[in-house]
Amino acid sequence: MKYFLPFLLLALFLGCDETDDNPSSKICSTDPLENIEWLKELLNSANTNDLEITQYDYKKQTVFSINNCIDCADNLITVYDCDKNKICEFGGIAGLNTCPDFDTEAINKKVLYTDRNCDKGTIISSKLYKALKSSPITSVEINDNCLNITFSILSTQDKIKDVTLVDADEILESDPIQRRLKFSIKENLTKPTSVSATTSFDISNLAEEGETIILNIEGFNTSIKYTRVP
Repeated sequence: MKYFLPFLLLALFLGCDETDDNPSSKICSTDPLENIEWLKELLNSANTNDLEITQYDYKKQTVFSINNCIDCADNLITVYDCDKNKICEFGGIAGLNTCPDFDTEAINKKVLYTDRNCDKGTIISSKLYKALKSSPITSVEINDNCLNITFSILSTQDKIKDVTLVDADEILESDPIQRRLKFSIKENLTKPTSVSATTSFDISNLAEEGETIILNIEGFNTSIKYTRVP
């Protein structure tokens, strides 16, 4: 009996270690654009042109690749963990590659935000989707990987900075699959003249290349078929 208790404690210790699924990583990967403060600040910063945020699983943790200048020839891509500790660097003037195994070891790639092709990117966030109030839309049009949305906005507002397109981060299993989105204009209590405006949103992060999906925008009665192009 005196030998039984130590063996039992050892078994319990080993069992806990084996079933640890890295809970901090789970927290990090749940709605990161709303729940991780530094990512949220990056997305809401004044200069978000040419920005791409991509999530990966790398060496048993969730990491985020930040590309601040998509079209720059010598752009520096930095990979951070959830707490913004620098994990890898790629490119730049020096041609860095501090994680040679990243291409083979980084898995579960998910582009959270990109404005590679259009005026602005589409945010994937269930939390923000629920929080935002939808705004009226006049018309929509697909142009390659851009969703062009026409709407009325106050003449004092910015047609890019003051509008948001958010995906609910939910997939309705149908053929083709469907996604829910919400378009929102920043609230302004003043009453200047309203003008018509069009903003293009990059929606390439909502589908795989060549995949066709159906987009349902809250408050807009027509579903939109979209096929992602290269």
